[in-house]
Amino acid sequence: MRSLLRLVLVLALLVPATPRLAPAAEERLVIYTAYEENELKTFWEQFKKDLPDLATKAAYIRGSTGPTIARVEAEKANPQADVIWGVFNDYLTGAATKGLLEAYEAKESQAIPARFKHGENMWQGVTLLTVAFAANQKRLAELKLPPPRAWADLLDAKYKGHVVMSNPSTSGTAYLLLASHAARLGEDKMWQYYEALDRNLSQVTKSGGAPGRMAASGETSIGVALAYEVEVAKSQGAPIDVIYPTDGVAWTFEGNALVKGAKNPRNARRFLDWAVSKSAMTAYATWRGAGITRPDVSVGGQKISEMPLINIDFVKAGDPAYKERLVKRWLEKFSR
Repeated sequence: MRSLLRLVLVLALLVPATPRLAPAAEERLVIYTAYEENELKTFWEQFKKDLPDLATKAAYIRGSTGPTIARVEAEKANPQADVIWGVFNDYLTGAATKGLLEAYEAKESQAIPARFKHGENMWQGVTLLTVAFAANQKRLAELKLPPPRAWADLLDAKYKGHVVMSNPSTSGTAYLLLASHAARLGEDKMWQYYEALDRNLSQVTKSGGAPGRMAASGETSIGVALAYEVEVAKSQGAPIDVIYPTDGVAWTFEGNALVKGAKNPRNARRFLDWAVSKSAMTAYATWRGAGITRPDVSVGGQKISEMPLINIDFVKAGDPAYKERLVKRWLEKFSR
């Protein structure tokens, strides 16, 4: 009898009191991205080919870098996004500092060099960017002006009214440039530079992509823009040149992250795995040329490592307090 009772007790311990339920299937995937629409068309098509089941559940919302991260912060108590995709690393660093991101080491992310990843896996970098001059050949020829070759050249009075750049409070490109000039010159000399440059500007745009587009269309002679965007416009027939400043090239990279408190975390992790894969990187390279972080993917074009890159501390640049201080002062001095 005692033996039978012991057997019953053992069996009772082995059988769960309630059946284990499989995790509920996640029906959605919401992605916030700062990639441009023309790029997204290519990237999204590749995503649909590689993960068709996930793509049917997915949707992206595109916005400029600053507003995108501001939206994630505003939604912190009730996150609407699952993934951040293709956003500047300094903004991602700031988001991590504010507790908006959750650590995740994407599969194959070991193929990305350490300098392009957050030390605690809050994000991984995928696409590389440089800032250059977009010089409209036709407009400059009509004005009998030589193209600028250095940041110092933009201060020359002959370029007055012929230069367009973007606003660092709304444009990730412009903030990158602001932080880069602070690193290159020191803050005091950087503000002196911006004061002199402001006298030559014809317009300050909200979007970082606008100066390049304006130069490509002939609305301005010189736009301070992301180099790859200018290269795309040139390949499409615009009379435009990409000129890398000889006195220092501002550069950064864009990365991906998991939103803290994401409502669809399993889908988000699957997407993040794909977003650093060889297939995704090859899609990025169709727009970015050599500007991707995986060295094991074949690309063409000038390597960023061969350029006179400005030595910028991305952790410092991404610190929310540092960024707020620089942008606030820029707005006080130059807001129009």
